[in-house]
Amino acid sequence: MSIGQTLLLYYRLFFYYLYSGKGINTYSTTEIDRRVLVHIYSLVLIIRLFSFPHYRAKCYGDDLRANLRNVVVPFTGIPLSIFCLNKFFCLFFLIFIYPFWALVGSFYLSIYDPRKKSIDQHFYEQLLKPNHWFATWRINCTIVAYHSYKKWKQTKEQYAMEDKGQFLIEGKKLNIPVTPVLDIPRIMIKHKSIEGGMGINIYDNFATNYGDWIIQKVFSNSDFIQRLVTSDAPLSTVRIITSRDPSSSSIKVKTMVFRAGRVRQKTDHNAIFYNIDFISSHRLSSGTTNHHWYQTGLKSFNTKSMWKEQNYSIHPDSHERIEGIKWPNVNEMIQCVCQAHTKLCPNVPIIGWDVAWTNEDNPLMLLELNISCNFFNGHFDAKEYTNFCYEWFHTLDI
Repeated sequence: MSIGQTLLLYYRLFFYYLYSGKGINTYSTTEIDRRVLVHIYSLVLIIRLFSFPHYRAKCYGDDLRANLRNVVVPFTGIPLSIFCLNKFFCLFFLIFIYPFWALVGSFYLSIYDPRKKSIDQHFYEQLLKPNHWFATWRINCTIVAYHSYKKWKQTKEQYAMEDKGQFLIEGKKLNIPVTPVLDIPRIMIKHKSIEGGMGINIYDNFATNYGDWIIQKVFSNSDFIQRLVTSDAPLSTVRIITSRDPSSSSIKVKTMVFRAGRVRQKTDHNAIFYNIDFISSHRLSSGTTNHHWYQTGLKSFNTKSMWKEQNYSIHPDSHERIEGIKWPNVNEMIQCVCQAHTKLCPNVPIIGWDVAWTNEDNPLMLLELNISCNFFNGHFDAKEYTNFCYEWFHTLDI
């Protein structure tokens, strides 16, 4: 399909859904890939839901602005939150800027992508069915925003689990292995050298004193994980995505990723992502990163190694080969998160779990759940995921 044909198809589908106000299944054709329908319909839903209440914000627009402040499309230097100032800015972005950026990206990819696809092929993929981490994250966010809005009365308490403190309280009640909280009402942290009443901070514990702070010890990586990262790397977790279909109560795993923390970082958000084959071999793939999506300003244009960085067989800090290593407790982790999904949020379509494997007496712990979750470059069954998204949109349209 040529660039012109791709652009016409995008506008035809986008404006059909936008102006008709109809559901995803009303545009019925066997000639168009279902992934294309899911992608474009989810874009239109952003406009429809923009001013509607959101489970963790006043409205969906507020949530977009809050969570896209540090996300930058490579080569632009512009935070995406700017285009979420209001519904009309967002609409302008989707009609004009997104297609233009997709075209620019296609030229870049046709030069540097080792797959050697044509510009036409890249433009079709980037505009109509992108498969990068941000595209799936945005679709996941739209599904749960739509679901929480349509099913709020039935699921209000389940969506409250997004609050990290509430998650720990309810998890403990249900015997889910969440991270323990220190049982003290407040703590004082005082600098050893600063005088005059300065350098003193007092924090109220959310669990025992109605405070805002989760007070915990710092947990250490298990010996297995510690061998893969440096001694001063942060707690390095496994992100597991679980989901349920609208017609079933069974919980399935979509993807599983080891986030290998970097040297002298507080958390594993800036990590190397190693996909775990949870279905058969339980072995890790080569590592990837999405760090270039968080480069603001002029740093966003430093894309020399954008493609070379997507092959971390060896961890860049520890110099340990991680690709090919077999993860030993895959089944235990999967059982843990599936049970947690069933007990805490049985009706929520999709959840991301941060699972820590520590040196504690009970080594497997859930740090938190993320309902608006992203896959962190994890591998997944694209056809199954597309059908999952399509069926949820169709169910919620009714």
